[in-house]
Amino acid sequence: MNKMTNKTRRVLLKAVGASSLITFSSAGTHYSLAQNNPSQYAYNFDNKINRVGVNSIKWDSAIAHYGEKKIKVPMTIADMDFQQMPEVKDAFLKRIKYESYGYETPPKSYFDAIIKWNRDLYGLDIKKEWIRNSSGLVAAMAPAIRALNPAGGKVIVMTPTYNGFFKEIKNTGMRMVTSPMKKNGSRWEMDLDDLESQLDDETKILILCNPNNPTGECWTAEELRALGDVCIRNGITVLSDEIWAGCTRKSHKYTPYASIGDKYANSSITYQSAAKLFNQPMLKTSYFFTQNDALLNAAMNDGGHHDEVNVFGIIGTEVAFTQGRRWMEEMNKYLDDNFDLLDSYINKQNKIPGIRFNIPEATYLAWLDCSVLIKRLTNADKLPKDQAPEKALSQWLIENSGVQINPGINYGIGGDGYMRMNIALPRIQCEEALNRIAKAVAAV
Repeated sequence: MNKMTNKTRRVLLKAVGASSLITFSSAGTHYSLAQNNPSQYAYNFDNKINRVGVNSIKWDSAIAHYGEKKIKVPMTIADMDFQQMPEVKDAFLKRIKYESYGYETPPKSYFDAIIKWNRDLYGLDIKKEWIRNSSGLVAAMAPAIRALNPAGGKVIVMTPTYNGFFKEIKNTGMRMVTSPMKKNGSRWEMDLDDLESQLDDETKILILCNPNNPTGECWTAEELRALGDVCIRNGITVLSDEIWAGCTRKSHKYTPYASIGDKYANSSITYQSAAKLFNQPMLKTSYFFTQNDALLNAAMNDGGHHDEVNVFGIIGTEVAFTQGRRWMEEMNKYLDDNFDLLDSYINKQNKIPGIRFNIPEATYLAWLDCSVLIKRLTNADKLPKDQAPEKALSQWLIENSGVQINPGINYGIGGDGYMRMNIALPRIQCEEALNRIAKAVAAV
């Protein structure tokens, strides 16, 4: 949108009245006529963007595999179907005008943005000399896993959890040990007795997902300290994946592992990024930090980590962390409303019999309990008995509704009977997906 002239602005002011709230971006890229209505947004999350034909994994890869007629609303890989924050786009356009892509180093302002963001939002004080960069969180963990574990050693994870950990543990030549979490009412809890019983001299690393993907828990300080005490007692270094920091639901609070006490910060490495919160995964820029020089040196030197990142990732992170507070707040509010839609549609109105879910404490992932639906479809001979039922349900939904969601068993022990649905998309598409699934289920 072009910058508004003073005349245009006066016309709008006159049209909406003096009591209306009008906001303009510093770059002149958007405006909002709020009229004292908190439901109005400065940013447009309802705008549908066409992601077909741009090599999208969520859209193009699914269409290539299943066909365009079958994929109507993919809700799988954890990125957003929202437009990029316009201030980031404007910064990219400005950088493009400087036509050199030679070697550069991240500027001081980039590190300052990371430090200030963590201090202002999370109460976490970190220093520039603690920070290192990486193209991705899981990629950054690999050198630390190799450096801190014995050859062929063990890495423990608490499932259900992000399945990218599984592949990376295998790629480093280590063995994965699983400690399943326990479902207690609407919440998943760490089973610390089981966890500690599985630790031995070959286990030196625990990978923590904080907040948790796919179940959505924001681990409390008390929960994190209890976990940390087990790890410290057994000589375990915690690698804390905190990529979902800030993507929290309503009154819930994200607690950085490094903020719960000095002894915990000193025996851990924290991994963060703007990727999930500001939808920048293909900018391939993340960072990690620890106050423990020995751990940092092990990851960098013994593990052989290279901390180069691309120029647009640096810009995207810095702009998001310096100008993105309102975008984040509005995006989270929009996601809260999407989750309220699911809660009303699935739980309160029971429009999709056989599915239940609890609104998560963080992330934009709905962790759907589909165990009753799976049983119903299996009894009706709609799901093949020679295939994992969650994967069979995923295929059945594609064939019968055009909606694609992830099988829960992809995320380890505890995922049986569950499916993961990404709701970071315009509400009209979220409604379409629910209606399509409801119609398919009703026809059985």
